[in-house]
Amino acid sequence: MNLGLDSLAPKVGAVVCLLLAGVVFAPALVVSAPGSGVAEYYAAGPIGVSIVGVLALLDVVVFLAGAQERSDPATLSGVALVSGLAMVLFSLLWALAIDPTLLFSFPAEYAWLETHRWVVVTGAAVAAIAAASYARRVLS
Repeated sequence: MNLGLDSLAPKVGAVVCLLLAGVVFAPALVVSAPGSGVAEYYAAGPIGVSIVGVLALLDVVVFLAGAQERSDPATLSGVALVSGLAMVLFSLLWALAIDPTLLFSFPAEYAWLETHRWVVVTGAAVAAIAAASYARRVLS
């Protein structure tokens, strides 16, 4: 086992999850047009997208605890993997459930929201891959 690579996987996972949380919560922080539909955007689908941001923040703590060996690495890698897969599922449910009318109703300066949902799904997939890599390293 290479100790350098073993400690790298959870650090990369923590950075990916921190970036994902930032991406998830960016519209809430940036879109300031009154009555713009941001709340409806976040609430689309069966559970909305906020859960993805919360799980990403949780995984930052999980990955950093793994990097610092504060808890059992096998348990932490399992938690990261399960929550990573959940983020992919939840983000896909949300992205596919957004009403196109709502999506295209934002002012022109927020046109980036048209691709935001796919960036969230991609970020969740990268976080899940980082968690799988961490679990593979820990369990091998």
